[in-house]
Amino acid sequence: MSVGQKIDLSGCSYGETNGPCPFIYRPTNYYFFLAGLVSTHKFTYILEIGTHFGGAIMSMSRGIPKKDVQSSRLVTVDIANKNREGFRNYPFITRILGDSLDKRIIKKVLGCFDRPADIVYIDSVHEYLHTKRNIEIYATALNPLYLVLDDIRQCDSMKRLWKELTKKFKNRAFDASEISIRKGAGFGVIQWRET
Repeated sequence: MSVGQKIDLSGCSYGETNGPCPFIYRPTNYYFFLAGLVSTHKFTYILEIGTHFGGAIMSMSRGIPKKDVQSSRLVTVDIANKNREGFRNYPFITRILGDSLDKRIIKKVLGCFDRPADIVYIDSVHEYLHTKRNIEIYATALNPLYLVLDDIRQCDSMKRLWKELTKKFKNRAFDASEISIRKGAGFGVIQWRET
């Protein structure tokens, strides 16, 4: 988080919300955590499930040194095509429109990667079965170093999934909710691949 807070994330807006504020024009706190994670580990192969407005994938791209951006693989998937204008500044990010669980989309996403991913970041439908299925497909196929899950505290089904994952991964599962200033919704990091 401390590394990420030194990275300029201006323009990485959260976007539309369902909360009391209809639109957030700034990066949210956990975007700095993601940017810092990418920067600290020199990650360049990243998959995001759940683009929304694009702030998270844009923030992660800011953690990559400019000299390495063109050779990176940054892929994001969503059923909605929001913030087309903002994405024009990120031609190196591959946007895939569609349901991440659709066979055609899965094939398209996996075809973007020629080696294991550094991060698979899942922030789409915050529901047990949907998130679990995304993990089974993408984490299994891409064998990332880290699996990152947003909203692990948001509802009972996500709490249940996080509990199962912490039981399976033990000390390789880290609840980063406090550090990423995401105490209410929750933020989880799993070292998926042992090094």
